[in-house]
Amino acid sequence: MSQIEVKHLKMISSIARTGNMTKSAQNLFITQSALSQQLKDIESKLSADLFYRTRKKMILTPIGKKVLKTADKVIEQLEDTELEIAKIVSGESGELKVGTQCIFCYKWLPKVLAVFQEKYPNIEFEIGRSIAFEEELESKQFDLVITAGQQIKDHFKSYMLFEDQMVCIVSNSHPLSALPYVKWEDFGGECLISHSDKQSNRFYKGILKPIGVELRRFMTIEQPQAIIEMVSAGFGISMFPKWALKNVMESSNIKALSITGHGIPVTWSATVLKAQDVMGYQKEFINIVSKMNLTNTPLELRS
Repeated sequence: MSQIEVKHLKMISSIARTGNMTKSAQNLFITQSALSQQLKDIESKLSADLFYRTRKKMILTPIGKKVLKTADKVIEQLEDTELEIAKIVSGESGELKVGTQCIFCYKWLPKVLAVFQEKYPNIEFEIGRSIAFEEELESKQFDLVITAGQQIKDHFKSYMLFEDQMVCIVSNSHPLSALPYVKWEDFGGECLISHSDKQSNRFYKGILKPIGVELRRFMTIEQPQAIIEMVSAGFGISMFPKWALKNVMESSNIKALSITGHGIPVTWSATVLKAQDVMGYQKEFINIVSKMNLTNTPLELRS
């Protein structure tokens, strides 16, 4: 274990610069007796004198000069590190890596990013698709992940962004369009179009399959607009977040139906590691999303 501590390096640097114990004690905000004791302690541990004591001035010994050279490097590095940390905490620099489990989020993320970068222009921003958010957060692949309706374990923390509802979209000419709402059983015999594949689709695996609802076909299309076009053309039905349909209902040949008589509520959240310090700019990103009023525009559902 090293005998030399940072306080010793700062002490040696100060004494070397001033050549005076009294002035050094004042610079270090300690008493002269405490400074003298620190110097005696480190010289005793090193078994070497660091300064020649003269009546007028403290002069470095050859060993003292060697220690001072190290002290200058270490102190400079510490000061640079403290400055970098301060910039990160204040939002002057840093990075924010955001993962999203839902491709529909890309519809509003650009608007959020524009507001965020106006306030924090020096923060590097990355967006990526989240597949397994727990592993991704633990490995630092993402700083936060936008999730929906997930069970969160104790070592994670979620900040609610907004509440939403999953709806079923069908073409105006589809037989289901005449119903007040759709039941899970109504999905039987239909072609379900989704942005995720069948094995990772939570609604199919968690709801339809367990109750024995058999689909006629499962179609995977990654682009939301392409899904809407396929539904409009009568190739199948799909499930969308209600907010994602705000600007397409009037221009598309589709209808949005509530799923079950009570609807399927979904809470969108920003999930982070509980043990991870959430920086001020990361909290601001969360605040921007939560204040965007993404579900504020009414969307008329058939009920």
